Amino acid sequence: MAGKVKTRDRILKTALALFNQEGEHQVSTVDIAAVMGISPGNLYYHFKGKEVIIEALYDDFEEEMRQVLSAPIKRALDIEDNWVFVYILFEEINDFRFFYYGLASVLERCPNLRPRFARLLKLKQETVDAVLTSLAKAGLVAFGPGEQAALATRLAAHLTFWLQYRDLTAPAQTGKNSGRAIINDGVYSTMIQIAPYIISHREPYAALLAEYFKKQG
Repeated sequence: MAGKVKTRDRILKTALALFNQEGEHQVSTVDIAAVMGISPGNLYYHFKGKEVIIEALYDDFEEEMRQVLSAPIKRALDIEDNWVFVYILFEEINDFRFFYYGLASVLERCPNLRPRFARLLKLKQETVDAVLTSLAKAGLVAFGPGEQAALATRLAAHLTFWLQYRDLTAPAQTGKNSGRAIINDGVYSTMIQIAPYIISHREPYAALLAEYFKKQG
């Protein structure tokens, strides 16, 4: 039994690396088996097709994301704490980035993941909204009618589509720090969207955030 578990975990780890690097649609189960040095039949013993592998990877991703989203940081003007929280979110997204780069393809191949991904998107929005509510109650930010809900929706969408947007608009980066740079950009562009709603010290907040961003980069 231990050997089966070990092989199963190796398959998932290898598949995740290949999906992230090449794109899910470019990788077959034969490719995964070849990289691992096992027979396609051995892989099929553990996973009856690529869809099952994708669903197993989504199970891991969803569990990790829900753990992060269940404990949001509430001090939006504490840049270091909030940077860490949002950074962790983007790290999880980046670790399973093939879901985001090829979302349409993944959902077409595994349509049963669509409602699960939709629920996770809703949880992102609810988490952001809860944080914004706590900030408003603390007198740190103020919203006009409908603005808080609109911002929560916008930030949830930003967390979902940032990787695609940046891939299309920013020059490709390579090297061991490229992933970190992408994450840092995502964190900064998330937190700066709160700035217009800060009641006071808005410009110092933006300046301090920019300075912190430079240090992290």
